[in-house]
Amino acid sequence: MASISSNYLETGAGRAAGRVWSNLAGRPAFRRGRLPTISLMHAPTIAPGVPSDYYERIADVDARHWWYRGMLAIECAVLGERLSRPAQRLLDVGCGTGGFLRWAVESGRFASIAGADLGSDAIDFARRRVPEADLRVAPMRELPFADASFDLVVSHDVLQHVPEPEVDESLRELRRVLAPGGAVLLRTNGSRRLRVERDDWRAYSRDALAETLERAGLVCERVTYANLVLSLLAAARGRSPRAPSESSSGVPTADGRLKSAVGARLLAAEARWLSRAGRTVPFGHNLLALAVPGPG
Repeated sequence: MASISSNYLETGAGRAAGRVWSNLAGRPAFRRGRLPTISLMHAPTIAPGVPSDYYERIADVDARHWWYRGMLAIECAVLGERLSRPAQRLLDVGCGTGGFLRWAVESGRFASIAGADLGSDAIDFARRRVPEADLRVAPMRELPFADASFDLVVSHDVLQHVPEPEVDESLRELRRVLAPGGAVLLRTNGSRRLRVERDDWRAYSRDALAETLERAGLVCERVTYANLVLSLLAAARGRSPRAPSESSSGVPTADGRLKSAVGARLLAAEARWLSRAGRTVPFGHNLLALAVPGPG
């Protein structure tokens, strides 16, 4: 089960809006990390083909649904001691409605917190939810922040939606804003083999994700699948992550008490397993990578 980040907006109308940002790439003010004064009248407000209350649905579940809570525990386990480092600067790329950023603020672990999302409605929602954060409307490939601005960059379920020709450029942007000694934590769709359904949707294998990150100058410290048992059960029934459509937005709905309890326990067990350095999970429909800047 994977949610759709609002960076699904990298497709269709989102791609057109992205050209506005592309024209800003060479401006000094942009590269110094100051957001240029431009009209956002052409910026997308919400992902095409999803309900008008899409962001409300995400915000309603990302703080309490067992899958989101379990994935957060797994991400903390993968990050390990990095979470205890003092005075870290955090950036969430494709931050959506700000669920992860809200947790980051309340955890008290970070000196500064920022987020970027291509959807202006998402950023408006996140500003109400996380007023402490520096939030910008921007695609992954054109982040309006200075070089080496952040110690930890996270991105949840965004990469699979970035159009294929823009993947390398987008990941190089994550590398650019990452400070020396920092790390990138990515979560995306997982598959045993790289599976591409559309130009703007894919499920990565562990090797394919590592190779993709390495092309952008990032070296993987750990790449692991997640959500093992439920993914195996889904695969046995012929189910796997699929590209979004107007009838399937990917936002999880409320589950019964039994499924919620079982799912929560299974993900908690994975988090405990992954809390030991070097451990991985062999299969899952979710895939996480922890990467650091490579040489050069």
